[in-house]
Amino acid sequence: MKTITIILFSLILNSCGTAKDATTSLNTDMKSQPLNGNFIVSTLNSHNKADKNLSLNFDAEAKRVSGYSGCNQFSGTYTITTNNSISFGPLVSTKKFCQDNDTEATFLQNLQNTTHYTLEDNKVTLLENKKELITAKADIDKTSQKQEGNLTFRYAASSRGSYTLIEVNKETVTSQFNRAEKENVQSCSKDDWNALKTLSESIDPKSITNLEAPSKAHQYDGAAAANVTITVDGQQYSTPTFDAGNPPKEIAELVTKLNSIAKQNTKTKD
Repeated sequence: MKTITIILFSLILNSCGTAKDATTSLNTDMKSQPLNGNFIVSTLNSHNKADKNLSLNFDAEAKRVSGYSGCNQFSGTYTITTNNSISFGPLVSTKKFCQDNDTEATFLQNLQNTTHYTLEDNKVTLLENKKELITAKADIDKTSQKQEGNLTFRYAASSRGSYTLIEVNKETVTSQFNRAEKENVQSCSKDDWNALKTLSESIDPKSITNLEAPSKAHQYDGAAAANVTITVDGQQYSTPTFDAGNPPKEIAELVTKLNSIAKQNTKTKD
């Protein structure tokens, strides 16, 4: 009898161990996969919406999403946790008016409703629990254009009484000139983007991390503290802090252009 009891106890332990291994394996399989690059939407609520050219661009480094929603450009943040859970933060869009906004409204609402995702064979599927909301296929050609597609610029300056934030990528110009106001998002024109690319080609992004600030009035509140960040293929390069209005000469034209583009887009909105 004692022998039988020992055998049964051993079987129970082995069974528990097997169940634990299976659970561990399942959790490992469900770990979040990286989302990065441009995706073209193929279905929306199981309906083909390819004619609207809807798109999603994921920046895995910055955890930001942007794209085209059928009428306007949009951008925002996203968060990935365990078991392929994903949530999108507040999304901001350009303000272009279109007669048919149903597709755009559905698309943006689906992003807000998304709770999980799968990524397989270059196709991402966004789900609300188990309900399929959006499927999109990787745009291999666009994703491979690293210097252009994965190039972004950020200029920030702040003091006790002032605030400026400018972020520019190939598709959008996001600006904010007051902490209390909402971000202004506008489309980035082809001319403006080409101008920024031309300026960036004369700058080695790695070198900006060692630039010397011409003046240091920001250290005693004599000027707003500013810096520039250039992101290339997911790698961020940031300048040391410098006085707003007096950037290092190596990036002076870039800073002027970023401010010019942002302010022009703000005037266009007004």
